[in-house]
Amino acid sequence: MSSDDLTWLLDDFRRQVADARGITLFSADGLPTAFSGMAEEEADALAALGASISSAATGASTATGSGAVRHALIESDEAYLLLHQAAERTGLLVVVTVTADLELTASAVEQLLARVGAHLATPVRR
Repeated sequence: MSSDDLTWLLDDFRRQVADARGITLFSADGLPTAFSGMAEEEADALAALGASISSAATGASTATGSGAVRHALIESDEAYLLLHQAAERTGLLVVVTVTADLELTASAVEQLLARVGAHLATPVRR
């Protein structure tokens, strides 16, 4: 499954999670590999943000000896950002409205990753 084939998957996720404003898959180096519900410029910015947060969280986890980071939640005035480790060298960032049911959204993300997570890994760049 190539990254070009994944937009339909992210579009389907947004149909299932009514409060999802946008979703992007990104590589560990901060490049979007697929996105839905946002302009390319926003996907670029969120991919870089997601990679930065993932790196910082991994550093904090290493420093505290608390194990691998699986997900993070950021709350702002108008949205939640749910950040997940999707696969090797790949993250997933979901933006939902503040009225979203976070439990339902998190469950939908976990189902998505359980279904296709093995196909989402970003190849090593050479």
